Amino acid sequence: MQEKFRTIHYGIGAVGSEVLKVALQRQDIQVVGAIDTHPAKAGRELGEVLGLGRQLGINISYDAESLLRDTSADVVVQATTSHLMTVYPQLVQAVASEKNVISSCEELSYPWSGQGELARKLDRRAKEASVTVLGTGVNPGFVMDVLPLVLTSPCQEVRSIAVTRVVDTSTRRLQLQIKMGTGLSPTEFRFRVSDGSIGHVGLKESLFMIAETMGWQLDEVKESIEPILAKRRWETGAFIVERGRVAGVRQTVVAMAGNREVIRLDLQMSLGAEQPHDSIVIDGKPPINLTIADGIQGDQAAAAIIVNLIPAAVRARPGLLTMRDLPFIPWWSARGWWKEVPHDEHLRVL
Repeated sequence: MQEKFRTIHYGIGAVGSEVLKVALQRQDIQVVGAIDTHPAKAGRELGEVLGLGRQLGINISYDAESLLRDTSADVVVQATTSHLMTVYPQLVQAVASEKNVISSCEELSYPWSGQGELARKLDRRAKEASVTVLGTGVNPGFVMDVLPLVLTSPCQEVRSIAVTRVVDTSTRRLQLQIKMGTGLSPTEFRFRVSDGSIGHVGLKESLFMIAETMGWQLDEVKESIEPILAKRRWETGAFIVERGRVAGVRQTVVAMAGNREVIRLDLQMSLGAEQPHDSIVIDGKPPINLTIADGIQGDQAAAAIIVNLIPAAVRARPGLLTMRDLPFIPWWSARGWWKEVPHDEHLRVL
């Protein structure tokens, strides 16, 4: 009999909805619950909210505590916001119900350097409940951290790692365009940067994951964020962006060790970005230079990564883990790579 993984989905926003649509296509997943506190979603039928044209027999619950307590599930997929401090109570709720958690929270992808106290508390709670908690996505979680680390595998020596990701946000969801400051004046952009309401979350987490995995002791980390201004007038479904106003963001983090640059992560996300791509350059022996034309589509990839990780999250050791703690995770086909992998031997910390 084919094993089914029972999932509860906490957060039915843009990311959570995409994850659900992928999960519902998998024969080995049974969606058993959904949670969202937004008045426009709570109490409604899940299939209706997802726009599937069919009912799933699941009403979206406002009461997370009761649903988590009363519903048997293997994994809670948590997808509400980017900041660990905000989602921490939701994670604790899921862990207290003795369920494994996969979260799209960017700051959870590698919280040990930036938010060590919260990470230790969550790790302790997860171990006490004998469950796994994992933060992941496409960025952070793959393109600018895990993939570069995987590419160092054939190297005898690695001197530095540089990753560039260029994204045309006109092809992405509205929430991301807003998060990148689309349509603001340069003055408004600077104000919104200062209050933390715009920009990508997770670049430093990617940097620290790379540095600590490579064993580099960093002397300095420099971070910058600048607006990318529109070179012409843009009209999208939600914005009219005049020439000279903000079309997106360029964020860079650079790590220095021993008076030399060892990590550079350069993220450029804007309307109409020219030649979108992902590139990874490893100065090593041998050197490695990889470019992915057009770049990895973020919304599709983030949902796929989360769903593909469900078997690993169920079988991994208890505690707060990161992507560097797991083995290589391929596409989860209907055949199921996990069926022949003895987890006691393979799912261990690198």
